Amino acid sequence: MQKQAAKPPYVTIIVSLHETVAPDKKAALLLAEKAIQEAGDFLRSMYPKEEASLLHSLQGLLDDFDRHYDLTAEGLGFYVSPGYSKLVKFCFPVQKKVEIGDSFALRELLYLEHYSISYMVLHVDEKAAHCYKGHLNSLEEVNDGVFPRYFHDDYEYSKPARASSYSGQTAIQGFEGDKSANEANRLKSFYRETDQMLSAYLEDQPLIVTGPQKDISLLQEVSVHEKNIIATINGNYANVTVKALEDRVWPALRSWIDDTQQSTMLQLIQEEWQQHVVDGMRDVWTAVKEGRGQRLIVEKDYTCPAFLDDKTGKLHMRKTRKTQNIVMDAVEKVLRLAIEKGGEIVFVNNGTLDDHGHISLITRY
Repeated sequence: MQKQAAKPPYVTIIVSLHETVAPDKKAALLLAEKAIQEAGDFLRSMYPKEEASLLHSLQGLLDDFDRHYDLTAEGLGFYVSPGYSKLVKFCFPVQKKVEIGDSFALRELLYLEHYSISYMVLHVDEKAAHCYKGHLNSLEEVNDGVFPRYFHDDYEYSKPARASSYSGQTAIQGFEGDKSANEANRLKSFYRETDQMLSAYLEDQPLIVTGPQKDISLLQEVSVHEKNIIATINGNYANVTVKALEDRVWPALRSWIDDTQQSTMLQLIQEEWQQHVVDGMRDVWTAVKEGRGQRLIVEKDYTCPAFLDDKTGKLHMRKTRKTQNIVMDAVEKVLRLAIEKGGEIVFVNNGTLDDHGHISLITRY
């Protein structure tokens, strides 16, 4: 985006749709219009020459959202500069933001990448197996001649031979029990074959299995992909819309990503990387600026105003006598700096790094 948007000013507007009581198009549009008006007030005083064209671009993005309203969006990102405009829909909660400066705000975009992993969904029931490719909160069904697969139990069961009146009911019960067991075995064989065919699509991706509990259990008994399964969701979704399935799958995936990232990073900080951890905004800034940052770990919504020394480039948390630039959000600055220096960004839930100043850096040395 920064390469395509070649010149300032860069306008970033983040709209939180969580402020609406319920998913409502009119309320969402009203929130976005208010944010655009706020940006217009800033542009009028700061960039009067560019105001008209930038507001026109923002209105164009809003009109596009109006035409293609997305009920699943939890937030919107408007990114506009001279000759460039882009609308991003966020499938996670965001906080309202209106910024105009020499670059786009990138925290929300980085957080979107935090969730942008490929995954698979397998729905099983006693009639069929459906496979889906997933990305964020969107699913695309695999329909290539291999999937979906249908279970046809065409095995001919031998009826019980004629028995005396004393043993008739026992014989029928025995037949029904044998038939039920045979059906379960044949269904298990169907799931074993399905699991084998899934290998060509799955590789090392996370897998979510949905379906009635008995069918999920049968699949898990024969699956060689148990290590890939990150969640199971009980319920028959064979005859519902893909949207209904997406609504059940996405929260499970998002929770797994958050929990996995969080536990892994805390373990690194507290156990394995004790000699290579820097905590707190000021020390993290210094280490990143020196090029020592390997992995920057920050709470999702942590912001931090600060003061930047013009001469030394050092960051101060309080104003000093020396001439300084006010940095409204030092976290945004250090995120960008870490990327420029080749570092990795990892987000964790708010409050996770309370004992580390809300931001930590695993250093290269």
